[in-house]
Amino acid sequence: MPDSAADNDDLTSSSSQDAALPLGMPATRKLSARDLSIISLALLADEESYGSQLSERIEQLSNGFYRPSPGVLYPALKDLSDRGLLTQHRQGRRKYYRVTREGKQWLHDNADAAERVASRLRSAGRKLNALFASMSEALDDDTLAMPLAQDMLSARMDLKAALHESRHAPPDAQQRILRLLQETAERIRIETRG
Repeated sequence: MPDSAADNDDLTSSSSQDAALPLGMPATRKLSARDLSIISLALLADEESYGSQLSERIEQLSNGFYRPSPGVLYPALKDLSDRGLLTQHRQGRRKYYRVTREGKQWLHDNADAAERVASRLRSAGRKLNALFASMSEALDDDTLAMPLAQDMLSARMDLKAALHESRHAPPDAQQRILRLLQETAERIRIETRG
């Protein structure tokens, strides 16, 4: 059980270390630790799962955009368990996670946050697959298209994050950023024309 309501609120509060873009994706990762906890809790409310099964469910939700590594997923599950929002039980070699009554109440109280994370993952998956489809048409080798689409989407997200981070820069820096963007847009157009 969580120690206090403040502990429980940590899932919905944001820290500078976990800062996300206005559209929700974190500046340097595909999903913040907070958002991974929220979506894990939401998916486990639908059906108990073991860790790699939950990773697969997140990957399916995001249409291939994101599959959390064990190194980020298991600490999130442990934290949720420590807060009393999940329980664990072993079945053979696997550890299954199930949402507690407190976890269901937390999800009920924070349904909007859970839906926002799920919606962002679905949207990123749609974008990834649209990029993949375009790149598949342009490339002779489909095995190159998905990694390129993933890298392209990550680069676009990183650019958006950098622009978001620059919003409080002084005016002279804003002018340099504007010139960089204009020059980059023109270079991309030149590359596109081949």
